[in-house]
Amino acid sequence: MYRMGKSFRCSLFLCSPCTFPTPGLNLLQIYRIEPETLHSKWEAYIMNKTSASGDGDEGSMTPAHLEGFKNSLHRALEQQSQQQSYQSQASLSSFATPKRATVKSRYHGYGAPALMANHEMDIDLTDDFGLPDSRSNFAMPTTPIRNRGNSGIAPVPISPSQQSPSSKQFALRKNMSETEETLNSHLSIRQSAPNTSSDYRNVIGLEVAVKPYRYMFEKLKEKGEALDDRIGSFAEIYKKAYPDTEFRDAAYPYRAVVTVVGRICSDANEGKANERSLVLETSHSLGGGARVKLDLAEIPGFSFFPGQIVVLSGINSNGATFAVTRVHELPRLPMATISPVELENFQYRKMGGQPIKMIAAAGPYTLNDNLLFEPFVALMQHVNKERPDVLLLMGPFVSSQHPLIVSGDVNMTPEAYFAKYISSVLAQHQERYPKEMQILLVPSLQDVIHETAVLPQPGFEHIRPLRLPAGTYCLPNPAQFTIDKMVFAVNTAEVLMHLSGDEVARNPERTDRMGRLAKYLVEQRNMHPVYPGLTSDIESGVDFNQYDLMDLKTCPDVVILPSKLKGFAKTVDNIVAVNPNQLSKAQTGGMFARLTIHPISESVLGDAVMMMDEEDTQSMTTYHRVYERCRVDLVRV
Repeated sequence: MYRMGKSFRCSLFLCSPCTFPTPGLNLLQIYRIEPETLHSKWEAYIMNKTSASGDGDEGSMTPAHLEGFKNSLHRALEQQSQQQSYQSQASLSSFATPKRATVKSRYHGYGAPALMANHEMDIDLTDDFGLPDSRSNFAMPTTPIRNRGNSGIAPVPISPSQQSPSSKQFALRKNMSETEETLNSHLSIRQSAPNTSSDYRNVIGLEVAVKPYRYMFEKLKEKGEALDDRIGSFAEIYKKAYPDTEFRDAAYPYRAVVTVVGRICSDANEGKANERSLVLETSHSLGGGARVKLDLAEIPGFSFFPGQIVVLSGINSNGATFAVTRVHELPRLPMATISPVELENFQYRKMGGQPIKMIAAAGPYTLNDNLLFEPFVALMQHVNKERPDVLLLMGPFVSSQHPLIVSGDVNMTPEAYFAKYISSVLAQHQERYPKEMQILLVPSLQDVIHETAVLPQPGFEHIRPLRLPAGTYCLPNPAQFTIDKMVFAVNTAEVLMHLSGDEVARNPERTDRMGRLAKYLVEQRNMHPVYPGLTSDIESGVDFNQYDLMDLKTCPDVVILPSKLKGFAKTVDNIVAVNPNQLSKAQTGGMFARLTIHPISESVLGDAVMMMDEEDTQSMTTYHRVYERCRVDLVRV
């Protein structure tokens, strides 16, 4: 029998294993724990035991105490082991560890071309534009790793050699390569290959950089301040354009017509906003943040959505309702300009008068019953044939909404799928046609391979496992960038769908609904102006501490907004607006967009150069006028 006082217990459990008394040494060997851990567990056990018994026992190591301590220790470690096993199975149920292979990889920078480097990774290559290599170290399962019987999703074979039913249907599709819609059909499509001379290279520039940040740390006060600042900013913009304007408090009663500024909101507890539920939220400086009901009966037509900043005129006779008499048009963003001399030198001296060809596609890139990425392979066949200068790929690349990802019936990490079926195919094209094409990647909130789940998203952060080829730019979402000084804006967060679902309109001035939805972004000077978003939608999350990073810095020449809504290509107030739709729709193929941007006529540029006058600043610059010289084709994959 061993008797332990406080000092003796400490010396017993903190001594070295070689001098440890037999009972303690046996426990160390059996459970493989540190002496300090065993000591703390004994202290906790004997303290609870003696306080519960109340018999004045100071903690003698009796056989009964020792046996009880062993049982307690065994139960605790057994529960810990079961918990760790459960967590391990939960993590492995979604993504299994791929087999090891040694390949060459490349590093990339934010908004900069990829740099070459060697690195060992768990990736293998594919042969001939995405067709699986028989020598690949990845053995795709012929049966699912795990079948959740209650998931409602039937297990589907995932094997390169065993195609799913939709794969055969996709291979036999009849409308492949058909052009669904064309904008500016009078312009020609460039048929020749890109110029590969050393001088010929499109210049890609990032207008707004989004660095990685910690989200979910947003405070309610900071969110309120960000929303309030937007109202104040638009008030200043409007007063700068119309200096005589004097804004009043919309919630204060006036007998005369006054002009107010605020945010459109809805007081409906549930369901879609409607004309009767619309209210105007004032800023803290102009109205203390109060909300007032809107009466729209006096105006012939309108189009609003929650989150829209508006300038209204009307009367509030009773302090409860603001009767709108006029909806003011907001000042437009300035279009990008350039010197005629610089533009002439670039388009005709450097580029040789050759049009720029761009292909833009948005995910998903695979059918919904396999992860073989056949639509992406078909897209790359078009790319191989078309030989564009720029390839814009927009997420989701590996979607969190894909049925096989949801059910966990996969055998590789998402990064491995991306590297095997997307990066390797892109690398083959770049190796076949070196220094011809620049690749732009824009993530999506549905991307499993991206860590940020709210807007704005930085470019892909952990890019080494993705094994992207040289000439790749990782852009943020939303993205504002330039190609040869022309301004492009992209948002992959289904903003058109959100606007379509939240819009309240009656006899709107612009009857073209898709064009009206696209115009909202430019009018509101922000790539995601909807607030609040649908709480059930994964693509409605916004971090308002970073909200200003989604503000448009200048009016874009081209806006690309991929959506599930019907694809379109149209001119909206001298802006080319494009919805390339999705490359894959469930079990069939979708569409992509092909843009051919011609240079401005050499004679027109020559006249602009001749008319330049240093005393007339307006004559020193010219607009890009992309809407006049850009042909857009929506093509079936």
